[in-house]
Amino acid sequence: MKVIKFNRKYYKQVNRIYKESFPKEERYISLNKMVKNKDTELYCLVNKEEVYGIIYLIKYKQMIFILYLAINSEIRSKGYGSYLLKWCLNIYKEKDIYLNIDEVSKNKKDYEMRKRRQKFYLKNGFYMTDYISKEDMQSFNILCNRENIKIEDYMELDKFVAQILDEPVSNIIKNINGGKNK
Repeated sequence: MKVIKFNRKYYKQVNRIYKESFPKEERYISLNKMVKNKDTELYCLVNKEEVYGIIYLIKYKQMIFILYLAINSEIRSKGYGSYLLKWCLNIYKEKDIYLNIDEVSKNKKDYEMRKRRQKFYLKNGFYMTDYISKEDMQSFNILCNRENIKIEDYMELDKFVAQILDEPVSNIIKNINGGKNK
């Protein structure tokens, strides 16, 4: 098993994983655009000729934003997501690595699923920050591989990500419920 940069021969498998893992409204960028942008990297976790998972990174200065992490639905919960994250943390250990997850809030109907997702990232080397990213009607907890962040840096990264995705810049606010690893 190895992590490799996207190769066109895996297009169908990668596109299937992408489409089955993210609802249409969360597919901010097409697979073709992902691989053409010089500031992004699409990696595949491959075993023999089968794609087990993907991780899509946006690179800006000394920061990385993980936009997508997805594992083939037929083999989830077998450690492949952890494998990809640990690979990313190791390859980019000198960089600040960020990602957003749906806000973990008890008043959400899918609270348990959100809590499991949060637990997954916390056990794999990420920390909750004290900030939330608000976009339209959605809110996201901001996680980082560093315990303490400079929010100004993240806001700069967010602007860059918005530019790549042709999306509005997020509204970054302090989490009044206290974000730190809860």
